[in-house]
Amino acid sequence: MTEPQIWTMMGAFVALMFGTLTVIATLFVRVLRAEVGGLRGEMQAEFRAVRAEVGGLRGEMHAEIGGLRGEMHAEIGGLRSEMKADIGGLRSEMKAEIGGLRAEMQAGFARIDGLDRDVQALVKHTFGMDRE
Repeated sequence: MTEPQIWTMMGAFVALMFGTLTVIATLFVRVLRAEVGGLRGEMQAEFRAVRAEVGGLRGEMHAEIGGLRGEMHAEIGGLRSEMKADIGGLRSEMKAEIGGLRAEMQAGFARIDGLDRDVQALVKHTFGMDRE
């Protein structure tokens, strides 16, 4: 083989290697893009599923909180009614007791008035003031 033939073969070999490298790199980039695109699709689907679950949980939490709010309002209303009834009963008992005490005190005052009159009569009689 002559020197120009060797250089020609070397050039052809280098061109073949660069062509092969270009084809392999192009195919690798295509495969890589396809894999990344598939992964992107899977991740988006997973994120949508998580978002849907969070939305469902949010709805359940709102429903539970609303139910608890209703129960609390009912319990507080019941307690308020019981307290009003108890306070009303206590008020009427206190009025009755105060009325009874008032009657007893008036009776005691009447006795004191009578006792005062009797003591004055005794003092007048003892010191002889009733003879004048």
